[in-house]
Amino acid sequence: MDVNLLPATDADQDCTNYTQGLSQVCDLYIVPSGAGDIFDAWEDPLVATASSVSNTTADNTKAHWFVGEGGVAEPEETIDEYPKLKRKISERLFTLTFRIKNLVQAQYDALRQFQCGDTSFTFYYGDLADYVYGVRGGLSPESVDVDFPKGGGNTDKNVAIITLTFRSVPDPDRFTNPHPETA
Repeated sequence: MDVNLLPATDADQDCTNYTQGLSQVCDLYIVPSGAGDIFDAWEDPLVATASSVSNTTADNTKAHWFVGEGGVAEPEETIDEYPKLKRKISERLFTLTFRIKNLVQAQYDALRQFQCGDTSFTFYYGDLADYVYGVRGGLSPESVDVDFPKGGGNTDKNVAIITLTFRSVPDPDRFTNPHPETA
């Protein structure tokens, strides 16, 4: 029988002396298959790899950083059934939706590349609570798409919406975001 050992938690949880972090996803780091990882090691404290992110490169040697607004919806769960009416969640399919408003021509051209559906990259995402989420080496997307919806209203603006799906059993790890520098 497996024993799930719980780590230590806060002793006083019925209080109001903790910060409630904002969950909106605001950073998306795309690491092409030819680039090195943007973090030196996937452990606390997380340290950014120097010069690993550059939005000015076009040769897949550096990661790219996108700023926007997004979120990760509740995952779709795969549930395995066992004897004696036991059930276990064996996998979760997560969907990250990320809206980008900065659509200068270079940004638009880069985002259009994701419409081809190529998933030969890894990624990390960060939220307004100043955490970055992922796994060692980055999350591997199962699918990727970008849409450029055109609203019909007088004040509608151009946006891009990236949709990434990825599979994991537990939620991804999280560490304080060291904010890799970009060139």
